[in-house]
Amino acid sequence: MSSTLGLHTANAVRLVDSTPLRMTPGRRMITIQPNKKSRLVFLTEPTGLAVEQYKILRRRLCTLHPDGGTVLITSPSPGEGKTLTSVNLAWCLAEAGQRTCLVDLDFRAPGIGPTLGFAFEEDGVEEVLAGKRTVSQSIRQLGDRSLYVLGIKRRLISPGELLSPTALIPLLTDLRAMFQWVILDFAPIIPMSDVAEVVANVDGALMVIRSGKTDKSMVPPSLEILGPKLWGMIMNDSPIIGGSYYGYYGSRKD
Repeated sequence: MSSTLGLHTANAVRLVDSTPLRMTPGRRMITIQPNKKSRLVFLTEPTGLAVEQYKILRRRLCTLHPDGGTVLITSPSPGEGKTLTSVNLAWCLAEAGQRTCLVDLDFRAPGIGPTLGFAFEEDGVEEVLAGKRTVSQSIRQLGDRSLYVLGIKRRLISPGELLSPTALIPLLTDLRAMFQWVILDFAPIIPMSDVAEVVANVDGALMVIRSGKTDKSMVPPSLEILGPKLWGMIMNDSPIIGGSYYGYYGSRKD
């Protein structure tokens, strides 16, 4: 692998409305009470090496893609840390003043709610995709940060039409008009077909692998599925001096 992030440009440059997002009156914001095991590193270890690694990732993303984009976060298989990476990356972008929306689209195993310790009992993203609610009606703000979240209300074994272009493209278009960065926590690449169907509708993708966990034989087919949309790879649990994880960010070797 190369030590630099491969440059891929978004299909089109979109201007993001800089006016504050209007929240529905009475809308609850998400508040977090993390424990030390949560690994929401911007809360639990704000001066730690993991936070520094996310800041490096943020800088590279913002340098190579200054207009932001819609970014799909996935992994070859379950258990490699894609949800935690999605949350911490979105948090890092918002901390730098980049208006960011974090969206859970892993319907078979929703992870954003459990990671944040919040149950999306109303207005799940599935209702937006089905045309029953709007983004503005369903979105929640994470405290007073420039970070907004669309979560999943209930687990679905078969997302079906919710991930079809007719449902997904209007959602992504609305979000991209509101936010500079849209981070999509998505299903693993193998064995499901969801990623192959959705990746065409995003600006780029980041693939998360875990040191000592990811089956190396699953990496080449995963790279093939992501194709030119791959912006880079993130390795979790990679030892670095003074720390233990989030140790590498780079692109595949072509």
